[in-house]
Amino acid sequence: MFLRNRFNYLAVFILFIFSFILYNIYFLQIIRSDESIKIINSQTFDIVYLSAPRGEIYDVNNETLATSSLEPHLFINLRKINENNIIQYKQYLTYNFKEISSIELDEIFQSKEILYLIRNINDLNFTERQALLELDAFEIFDFPIRKYEFNNIASHVIGYIGKPTQEEYELYPDTIKNGIVGKSGVEKFYENKLSGEAGEIVFKGSEIVQFTPPNPGESLYLSLDINTQIVSTESLEQGILLANENFELEDIIEKGAVVVIEIETGNVVSMVSLPDFDPNKFVQGISSFDFNQLNRVQAFNNFAIQGLYPPGSIFKVVAYWLAENEGLFPEGVENRSNKINCDGDLAFSFNDGSQQVYNDWKKEGHGNVNLSSAIQQSCNVYFWDIALKIWRSYEGNPRESILQEYASNLGFGSLTNIDLPYEKSGVLPDRELFEEWRITKPELVRPEGWLGGDLMNLIIGQGAITTTPIQVANAYKTLLTGSNSSPYLNKELDKSIKYNNLDIDEDFINFLLSDLNLVTRQGGTAYQAFEVLGNRSNEIGGKTGTAQNPGDRNSTSWFVGIDSISNPRYIVVTVVEEGGSGSAVAAPISRRVIQHLIGVELTPVKFGEITE
Repeated sequence: MFLRNRFNYLAVFILFIFSFILYNIYFLQIIRSDESIKIINSQTFDIVYLSAPRGEIYDVNNETLATSSLEPHLFINLRKINENNIIQYKQYLTYNFKEISSIELDEIFQSKEILYLIRNINDLNFTERQALLELDAFEIFDFPIRKYEFNNIASHVIGYIGKPTQEEYELYPDTIKNGIVGKSGVEKFYENKLSGEAGEIVFKGSEIVQFTPPNPGESLYLSLDINTQIVSTESLEQGILLANENFELEDIIEKGAVVVIEIETGNVVSMVSLPDFDPNKFVQGISSFDFNQLNRVQAFNNFAIQGLYPPGSIFKVVAYWLAENEGLFPEGVENRSNKINCDGDLAFSFNDGSQQVYNDWKKEGHGNVNLSSAIQQSCNVYFWDIALKIWRSYEGNPRESILQEYASNLGFGSLTNIDLPYEKSGVLPDRELFEEWRITKPELVRPEGWLGGDLMNLIIGQGAITTTPIQVANAYKTLLTGSNSSPYLNKELDKSIKYNNLDIDEDFINFLLSDLNLVTRQGGTAYQAFEVLGNRSNEIGGKTGTAQNPGDRNSTSWFVGIDSISNPRYIVVTVVEEGGSGSAVAAPISRRVIQHLIGVELTPVKFGEITE
């Protein structure tokens, strides 16, 4: 009995202690929670971070493209807000800053933040700012404001900034402190270089006990020439307008790109993509409506590196190189000078069920052509004959993909690894890929897989092949220099670029330049587009391309231009999605850009001749 009583007393005592602890927890957390929090806050140190100014971005001539200016901003120290003064501060903000809505006002005073950013007060004079500081809970700190000096010009190259996502917090840990991150363009690619080190405001309770100012990010110097960028943008806009005026389509033509690269170095001198956007609109936060409007027209897509298009006849330079290097000319032709009769169609027999008759874009044919005039007039039959010879000679063995090997060496089907995010690699089809697609994407291929007809399509840049404008520019640069390397925007990369030398000799390069020059001369597919230059067109080279799209969509318009055949410095690649004939739309756009590059008076983009 005695032991039982002692056990009961002990149980009652433990229950009493447990109840006392529960009561105190309830009392502190529920009854006196605010007071408890204040006591804890007064005894602990907290750090609030102040965003660092991002590094400046300059063009090749040290023209400022993006800058960060420090401007005074009003903050409120919410630890100094209590039941006695909250109404006073609400009334003050409502009366003096009428743009603050009642909903925003509630958000401010319900926030769990220590220091809440109210607004930019750069519009207030010194006296007005000092008056704000007479109220104990107000603080003024300089806060960086990003400014893009040329608005939408070069927006896809430079990019824009915004609040980080969870994924971006993990990718760039410093954004937790800075609170902003590059979302696209070099702003994103060089985030770690541009972001800087956030400042620190140390609180003990409600008082600031230490302030460490932020350190700005590093500056970035680009190869981009803003003057060329402006001309390229204007030219593309004019060309797209002309395309809409001359083609009656269900959908408006609005997408295109222009890329200008320096042949010797791979520097990107200009990169335009339309539709574009003004990155300044993202600095203070863009509305959902405006964001969705831009997203609807794919304004955030950089079509220069993300637009995937069949290349059409601009791809014929791959077969041109193959024919010269391997001696693989049409049946009965031994060298580049021998001619074949380029009729308006090509009829032949395959045993695999491929199409038996191929019709050239020029129904009446091109007459007798050799390799040079086949490029000049963009004769499909000449290049189909080369594909036919490859198929009949090598079907089923590794050399069946010799065209793809040459294309791959020029960078087709692979990323160029330009220093921009979100680049796409495109597709370079072959038997192996079609076998893979038969399993993974059966809707894209026939049950029979890779056939001779697929090679016939590929050699003129049609069928399953897709490429980007930057790939095309880099491929032509490779052919004219004999080495493959990545194009780039950051000038600091010029000493670290790796070059892959190819088997391309000076004789071939001179032949190619001479034949590309034929395209802009009389009898060439781009003659009418360049006729305005008079004798100056005798120095310019190029290649038109008109790539067919599936269904009822208009063809994609391409042109690759070389500023000079005697001293080539620049490659200009233009693409207009559903822009129609390359000679009618893309070539005149490139012509105006080349006028700027060679320093002659600019003339408006004029609708050219419809060929191909």
